[in-house]
Amino acid sequence: MTDVNFYERFATLAAAESYTVKGLSAEEGIGIYNEKRLHRVLKRTFCDNENFFEIKVGRYTADVLCDGHIYEIQCASFAPLTDKIGYYLNETDNFVTVVHPLVVKRKIIRADRESGEISYVRSSPKRAHLEDILPKLYYLRDFIGHSRFSIIVALVEVEEYRYSEAVRYRKSGKYDNEVFPTKLVELVELREVADYVEFLPAELIGKEFSAADYQPHTRLRGRDLYSALNLLSHIGLIDKRTEGRRAWYRS
Repeated sequence: MTDVNFYERFATLAAAESYTVKGLSAEEGIGIYNEKRLHRVLKRTFCDNENFFEIKVGRYTADVLCDGHIYEIQCASFAPLTDKIGYYLNETDNFVTVVHPLVVKRKIIRADRESGEISYVRSSPKRAHLEDILPKLYYLRDFIGHSRFSIIVALVEVEEYRYSEAVRYRKSGKYDNEVFPTKLVELVELREVADYVEFLPAELIGKEFSAADYQPHTRLRGRDLYSALNLLSHIGLIDKRTEGRRAWYRS
């Protein structure tokens, strides 16, 4: 995805929804459901015509349907999309793209909600990485490689304004907060099975390896690590065999 207009459009939309502007909130005045800012900005990044938003497709409602192309903006788990995507691909002729954001940089800003006064600013050490998409995609594994299906991973930067720690969540550090998207860093499109080769470390290609061998090349852990490997096995990029309770893989 190299169209610079996507990046310019995202920047313009994000600026209009910034903390200093707050011209549109998730609760007021947009007339199409109760959307979160990042979801809303991404939707308008891919389509700037609201006439194509929230279109009925059979028993489902597509985020965007324009010229035979459905865009579903999914900021959370892909689990709720399984039946929906299956319906689109099996019962219609539309192309289907799922857009998923990964926050690669987050700035934490502590502010007073009433006055707007900022008490501190820091960068969060938690950052998503491209391979984080793999375990999420396990729910959509049967569609990968379909001629009318693709994934677009949107790597984004955000600012998170924290106003006060919610009393009943104080011990777990839950805050009254708002998240504002600030920058679209990169769009990564995964359309064909071959596009997933980048998730295979060169050192392991042509060799048999275990999950423990794969793990140092990724930041995935535990269940996410095995879900990623099972996904790559399911789409045919690696072969899997079991020996007792241990799994081995070969690319």
